[in-house]
Amino acid sequence: MRKLLYFLLLAGISLGASGQMGSLKGIIRDTAEKKNLSHAVVSLLRSSDSVLVKFTRTNSQGSFEIPDLLEGEYILMITYPKFADYADKIKLPASPLDLGIVPLTPKSLLLQEVVIRNNRAINIKGDTTEFAADSFKVKEGATVEDLLKQLPGMQVNSKGEITAQGKTVDKVLVDGEEFFGADPTIATQNIGAKAVDKVQVFDTKTEQDQLKGIGNAGEGNKTINIKLKESAKKGYFGKLEGGTDFDKIANAKVMYNKFRSTKKMSVYGTKSNTNTGSLGWEDRDKLGLENNDYEYDEITGFYMSYGDFDNEFNDWNLRGIPDAYTAGALYSDKWNEDKNKFNLSYLYNRLGTENTTRTISQTLLKDTTFSTNSISKSSGLSQRHTISGKYEWKIDSFSTIKYTVSGKYNLKTTHTESASVALTGNDDSLNANIRTNDATSTKRQLDNVLTYNRLFRKKNRQLIATFRLGLIDDNQDAKLTSITNYYKNGLRDSTELIDQLKIYSGSSKTFGTKITFNEPLSSKWNLVTEYSLNVNKSTSYRNSYDDKDRNKEYTDHNDLYSNNFDLDATSNSGTITARYQGSKLRMAMGSGLSSILLHLNDLDLKAQKKYRFTGFTPQAQIGYKMKPQTGFSLSYRGNTVQPSLTQLQPLRNNSDPLSIYIGNPNLRVGFNHSMSASFNDFKVLKGRYMFTNFSFTFQRNAITNFSLVDSFGKTTYMPVNVNGNYNWFWWGVWNSGQGDKKLLSEIQPQANGGRIRNYINGHRNTNTYAYFSLTYRLRYSVTDKYSWNIGPMIKRNLSKSS
Repeated sequence: MRKLLYFLLLAGISLGASGQMGSLKGIIRDTAEKKNLSHAVVSLLRSSDSVLVKFTRTNSQGSFEIPDLLEGEYILMITYPKFADYADKIKLPASPLDLGIVPLTPKSLLLQEVVIRNNRAINIKGDTTEFAADSFKVKEGATVEDLLKQLPGMQVNSKGEITAQGKTVDKVLVDGEEFFGADPTIATQNIGAKAVDKVQVFDTKTEQDQLKGIGNAGEGNKTINIKLKESAKKGYFGKLEGGTDFDKIANAKVMYNKFRSTKKMSVYGTKSNTNTGSLGWEDRDKLGLENNDYEYDEITGFYMSYGDFDNEFNDWNLRGIPDAYTAGALYSDKWNEDKNKFNLSYLYNRLGTENTTRTISQTLLKDTTFSTNSISKSSGLSQRHTISGKYEWKIDSFSTIKYTVSGKYNLKTTHTESASVALTGNDDSLNANIRTNDATSTKRQLDNVLTYNRLFRKKNRQLIATFRLGLIDDNQDAKLTSITNYYKNGLRDSTELIDQLKIYSGSSKTFGTKITFNEPLSSKWNLVTEYSLNVNKSTSYRNSYDDKDRNKEYTDHNDLYSNNFDLDATSNSGTITARYQGSKLRMAMGSGLSSILLHLNDLDLKAQKKYRFTGFTPQAQIGYKMKPQTGFSLSYRGNTVQPSLTQLQPLRNNSDPLSIYIGNPNLRVGFNHSMSASFNDFKVLKGRYMFTNFSFTFQRNAITNFSLVDSFGKTTYMPVNVNGNYNWFWWGVWNSGQGDKKLLSEIQPQANGGRIRNYINGHRNTNTYAYFSLTYRLRYSVTDKYSWNIGPMIKRNLSKSS
């Protein structure tokens, strides 16, 4: 018996020795008075069953340390008289863990900002505001969009655009994942409010932005995460709605969702004559891909895409009565304790439009004035197939790999008939044009993004590496027929006939990599370095053929309106940023340098050209939070602006014979100085928020279009450099009230001006201009159906030419 006891004792000792031990320490501080709190109770609970593991009290300096802890997940709870309790989950490694400063908020201060009702209706933690959905009353059958209208600080307009705390919401997630790509309204307008557990609102930032601590100057949007109830994840729910005027207008939506544990399956479809199929307010260029590839914009302009597909399904560009269809399917799953995540979706968009546009314009020149009346009838059909996938693998507690892929196939056909007549001030004819444009376009696009995220044992040390491969194939066949009569003194002087077949084809291959590394210098200071390399190889073949054959075949090549070239573009850029992050004060400053090399092979002229641009991007930002949800920020950003190949290459386009655009190979590189200041204040208790932003931009060698009108009213546009261009903008919004009773006031003055100096046709031209506008709007909405707006608008234009 004694030997058995010795054996059990030794086994217990050896088992305890095999466990990995760690420790926990930190400092407890009052967020209001910035004083360390002594004798605060610090408890550590087991995460699985909330059993107390150990506890201690802070010393006279407010610090604490709990030694001899097993590796694992715990709940840290801190209590102190007259302060709100602090509770948070922590993952303890097999090494000492220093939490640094742990803030406690006085209850008196917390009650000024948050109303606790129906078991914590609103919870604010850092930059995240969380709403308990069941605490806000909505009508039977309400959607997430109806729920958002009831939340303090939220605005949703008729187009589905969401504003949170004065900032635009550009992404809506469901349980942290994209729902049918990046289209926000599919989630907000089709998921029922009863299925929602919580709504979280936080700032939109990419992982690289979070490391650098610098966003867009004076800007920064919001992201909404819809957390579903567990009961909604274990069954199925759906939505079916429709409406019609039994004549020309119909609108119908259907959605079916089946959730089982971590698996989600959804089917979605719409038919609409009132919008483009609820595709949101900013149709993404890459549905299903996160918006983390903006760094590749440096060479975006060097590939000429002839089909305008990016904004095709955007309600903002909609003209006429649409005939829109959408259909989609979504499947997602998580497994292995959420270490593996998979998301696959398909989306089909179909949009047919017919519209008639009438335009009356007046052109004021130095020595003459003429007016133009025009009418245009157009019809078109656009279709898009999109397949998107994402796989994320959390290798261990330090490393994560994510792969996203998106493939698109676009098909578009258009037919336009236009007629216009220009008259002088004496009602004499100046020109008259009748033309027809027909076009059929196809575009195939494949984007691949691989991201590797690596953490290290040293706190805040992090590495993010991104690799991208993009492929594009673009084709278009177009036909232009036009008759233009030119007049002098009211009598016909000449006639221009155009009958052309235009064949366009292009391709693009882009490879890019970006590596970002964060090195902590202290508990508050970090140094972020970044390098990116992008290589693009593209072809652009644009050929026009005139009808000169007796058999009506287009065999005569038109050299003036043809252009064929190959392009190689290489971009190298690097940045270094120092970032400081305190409890209230945050700031970052840094600079970047880029080099862009373009190698153009002009196949028509059998000539080669090289363009080299150097970019410089200094930037700085400082933000200060006076209290939770209240703060201001100042920022500066400088960036080099390179002319695009479309602006450099002397390529003519005669799709409108009375409006000709030509390139300018003598364009210079420009530089922008942008400064911004913003202030926000959000009161959850009163449902009141105020947001204001002022920005000023000074541009050197900015690129704008110079127009030249000849004696027949024909306008030629050419990009030129603007010296001393500037603009400023101020926007303020104040909102008070919740639910259906809200009062909103906005004011948006802006101004810009500058001076153009260039040589056109051998003559020196100087043009100084200024523009100012003031818009004020006051809106009071009693229900979602009735609202009124008041406000003046002031515009003033000054111009002087010599």
